[in-house]
Amino acid sequence: MDDSRASADADAEKAIDERIASLVQKMRKEAVPERLLELARELQKALDERKR
Repeated sequence: MDDSRASADADAEKAIDERIASLVQKMRKEAVPERLLELARELQKALDERKR
């Protein structure tokens, strides 16, 4: 793998990590159950993307 590909992969992984962290932070602050469920679904999607 060349350096540009490795850098792009690292950037993509960092973006996913930041998205996951942001969603977890929002979930911790959320009091409304419907919104919490929506955030949990978004978190699951982000985790699924990370597995790819």
